[in-house]
This record gives sequence, structure tokens and C-alpha cells, in this order.
Amino acid sequence: MKRIVHTIIKMSIASFVSIMIALAIGLDHAIASGILAVLSVQLTRKDSYLLAGKRISDAMLALALATILFVWLGYSVWVFSVFTVLFITLSFAFKINEGIVPSLVLASHLLLEGAFSVGVLVNAFLLLAIAVMVTLILNLIYPLKSQETLKKTSDEIDNILKDELFHLAKSLNDLSHKDASYKEHQALNTYLNQRLKEAELADRDILFDKDRQAMRYLRMRFAQMNRLDRLFELLLKIDEPHPYTSVLATYIESLKDDIGHANKATPQKEKLIALLNDFRQKPLPDTRQSFETRATLYQMMFELEGLLEEKISYHESIKKTSINEA
Repeated sequence: MKRIVHTIIKMSIASFVSIMIALAIGLDHAIASGILAVLSVQLTRKDSYLLAGKRISDAMLALALATILFVWLGYSVWVFSVFTVLFITLSFAFKINEGIVPSLVLASHLLLEGAFSVGVLVNAFLLLAIAVMVTLILNLIYPLKSQETLKKTSDEIDNILKDELFHLAKSLNDLSHKDASYKEHQALNTYLNQRLKEAELADRDILFDKDRQAMRYLRMRFAQMNRLDRLFELLLKIDEPHPYTSVLATYIESLKDDIGHANKATPQKEKLIALLNDFRQKPLPDTRQSFETRATLYQMMFELEGLLEEKISYHESIKKTSINEA
């Protein structure tokens, strides 16, 4: 919601400033510059910067193509229709189609003039150039707290992950909680997906962060949450207590305490492998139910290993990035 409010504010400021500049230098159709500025404002800084060049390029293509067709075939609506089809086709071919709408507005100014005029061409181009430049400058100076947003989201997801591991361990110790824990976990999915979308938008407001470390950290955490999905699904398959469930619950409790930015996944993986090897040395179960429960617990341990691998891979990627930059 806050992002939409900020976008509305930026659109309003960009439109007003563009119109004022166009009026100050005596351009015709100054209102069009304000409209073009509104069209140039995007939800994120990165999108605005990426689209700016495409809009300028598409406008130059439109003005050149329209001028050639109008001079050659005459200034008429049917010629403008032919131009529209050709222009849209070329825009998509050159992958600059984001500028189609504003460029068609500019080309219509040439048609309204009814004759070739360098002044009209310059006027049309300046209307867009002013709108794009105002939007770019506004995006650069407009105050945003993107880094702070990413940091808050990271801390929030870490805390959610700790809580989820706590409830998983609690349910392993007392299976009567497993259904409630599973439902609570499922309810979190929609909220977490929304938080990820918000974080991705915040990340696109940061222009000079090559390694995107904050976003990589968040994506790693979301990959771990997907592992937790499977862990809670496996939990539902356990119908009766088993000697190993409390042991695994104790391990998950210790894992919960190590959730954070530091690389504690490697020693935790070593502990998990040692626990898995210990399980393998135990006698085989003597009932079908015990066998199925033991098999489920093995699967849960493999999912926990995958959860830890996500964090280990993240730290390895950060390490490689640091080496390459050095």
C-alpha cells in the first residue's frame, strides 16, 4: 500500500514539474509532457531507468517513421493507421515496445500539424525528453528506505523460521499438536509470498548493489521455508510416538537457536549426519507402523539436510562473489 502511495506522489510531482518546464520554454501541448511523465513513472527505480532509454528510442523511431510516411503519402488518418501498424510491429521487433503509447501520442502531433515542420518534430521530442528526465531525476532523489525494508524483512523471516522450527519440534514431542501446527504453517504461505513480492520491489529500488546480497539472503530463506512445507507434510504421516521422534525434536530445537546471518549451517549439518549415522546403527523396527514412522523420520532428516544446504550454498556464493570482486 505504501508503495502505491509513493507512486501516486511521484506521478503527481513529475507531471506538474514537466508541465511547468514545458510551459517555461514555450513548448506547444505542454500538458502532454505531464501525461508522458505519468506514463514514465514505474513502481521501482530500476524499472524507471530501464524503460527510459526504450521510450526515448521508441519515440525517435516513431517520429522518424511518421515523418517519412506523412511526407511520402500525405497527412491523413489512413496514413496514420498504416504508420501505427508498422510502428507497433517494429517496436516489438526491436524490443522497445514499452514506448508505444507515448510515441503514438507524439506522432499524432505531426498529423495535427498537417505539414512537415522541424519545429513540430523538435517540440514533440522535447515533450518526451522533459518527461523522461524529470522522472529519472525524481526517482533518484525521492527518499526511499529500501535497504531498511530488506533488513526488516530478513529479520522477520528469520524469526518466522525459528518459530516454525519450534512448532515442528513441539509437534514431534507431542503429536496431538501436529494438525494445528500444520494449519498455522499453511496460513503463513500467503503472507510470506506477499512479503517476498514487497522485498523484490524494494530490491529493484537499489540501483548500485551488484551482488544483491540482501535479496539472495531472502530467496535462500524462502527456499528453506519450502523445505519446511515438506517437513510439516511428513509430520502428518506420523501417527504414533517413536523413540527417534524426541531425538529429532531435540536436534531441531538446537537448530532453531542457530538461525541467523552467521554460517552455522555447516556444523549443524555435521551434527545431523552424525545423528543419521547413529539411527542407521539402531536395530530394525519389528512392526509395520514403526517401520513406516522410521522411514518418515529419515525423510524428514533428508529435508533438514536440504534446508541446511540452502544456507551453506548461500554462504559459498557470497564467498565466491567476494573473491571475484577482490
